[in-house]
Amino acid sequence: MPEDKCIIYPERDCIGKAAAALLQKRIEDLEAWQRDSKKFHNDFYDWQRTQIARDARLDEQLSNMDRNIQKLLTQQESCALKPGKRWDAIVDKIIWAVLAAVIAFVLAKIGL
Repeated sequence: MPEDKCIIYPERDCIGKAAAALLQKRIEDLEAWQRDSKKFHNDFYDWQRTQIARDARLDEQLSNMDRNIQKLLTQQESCALKPGKRWDAIVDKIIWAVLAAVIAFVLAKIGL
């Protein structure tokens, strides 16, 4: 019995076989598309999770860099102020020495 004949009436041609074959092909194409789509979505979400983790690591590194830069700036500012503080201390000691010398001279003139 040829395959393009009707199952119920074998003497007639099967009119639904071509349509069934077309529908079968469409179903197979849709199932393949569904598998591909599912794989794409899974791959995309995996990539997205990877990007989120990478962004979190980068944010942490930037935060650490900001803290380190802030420490360096604080240290640099304190080092920049030290010569000024040292100079102020020297000037202060010189003033006290001159003042002590003047007081000693005055006390020596008075006779004490």
